[in-house]
Amino acid sequence: MKKLFVAAIVAFAGFTATQAQASVNKIEIVSVQDSVVKTPIEVSALPDAIKTVLATDPYKDWTPTAAFSVKDGDKAYFQVDVKKAEETASLKFDAEGKPVELTGATTTQAQVSISNEENVSVQDSVVKTPIEVSALPDAIKTVLATDPYKAWTPTAAFSVKDGDKSYFQVDVKKEEETASLKFDAEGKPVE
Repeated sequence: MKKLFVAAIVAFAGFTATQAQASVNKIEIVSVQDSVVKTPIEVSALPDAIKTVLATDPYKDWTPTAAFSVKDGDKAYFQVDVKKAEETASLKFDAEGKPVELTGATTTQAQVSISNEENVSVQDSVVKTPIEVSALPDAIKTVLATDPYKAWTPTAAFSVKDGDKSYFQVDVKKEEETASLKFDAEGKPVE
């Protein structure tokens, strides 16, 4: 009788372990922000209409780096993160490959930014425009020439508009380390 009882416990434990393993394998990574549900998908899983659009101008020179299926309230769309050299952008399309509205901007504006000469990056409501380091305000150049920043070399600069905030981003490098610094026009650090 003891052997039968022990066998039943071992069988139950084995069944429970199998069930636990099966449920662990079903976990899916989903990002939820406010009422937005953003689920990562393979770029190859994008609808054919979106893949066709990405193969045409002005997108064909950009490489898709990530794709997401997004549900925002009653809107469903796909977000495709793209990259060309050091530039990045996020594009949003419906299943037919048509641009959808962004918060604070439209994907049409993002598409125009990809094809224009300024290489403006639009991500959600953030507009990031590359500028020459020499075009930074004098107050920022003065700050960069003082400790602790003077040991770092500026590699890129951007004028950034984030909603109602405007600031400058300066990418810097020291040996193998890199960092992004944010300043207002007066040279004060921005959080």
